[in-house]
Amino acid sequence: MKIPLIHHHPYKRFFMSLWDFLTSKTGAFLIGVSAIAVGSYQFYINKPIMKYETDISNIVSSNNINDLKVTIKEKEYKDLYKTTLILTNTGALALSGNDVSKMGHDPIRVQIPKGIEIVSYQIDNNLTSPSISAKLIPYKGDLVISFDFINPDNQIGINILHEKESDDFSIVGSAVNVN
Repeated sequence: MKIPLIHHHPYKRFFMSLWDFLTSKTGAFLIGVSAIAVGSYQFYINKPIMKYETDISNIVSSNNINDLKVTIKEKEYKDLYKTTLILTNTGALALSGNDVSKMGHDPIRVQIPKGIEIVSYQIDNNLTSPSISAKLIPYKGDLVISFDFINPDNQIGINILHEKESDDFSIVGSAVNVN
């Protein structure tokens, strides 16, 4: 006894119509737009994206009359400013410290403005995400930020004390696959 093939005809017609649509100009256009959208997501969004913000505050000023004295390493400062920088991974993937440019190339670092002498610097553990192990390394007048990795939405906080006011502190550098 032969089984009729009537049940297979609707599927065959459906797949033939689908194939005709996908190979048409409209179908090819939709495939191309979809590929560009997925590629853009992979290239621009689905990677570490490093951003930073800065904040400067005056700790003590010689312009003010007060009893406040600040002494660091046995030296008294009449004018002292604190700049706080926060480096945050706002991307979708973690950034490994191994992917950062090495010393001598373009490591991620705090760029110290010309004419600014640093009194003290430190990683601020109150601002730094608990899972991050980071340190600052002085290198050619700047501070290189060394870390194991920075997960998405994690951050590193840095405090820098200096005598002259400046809002020109910045974080620069490069790493593999980072926007």
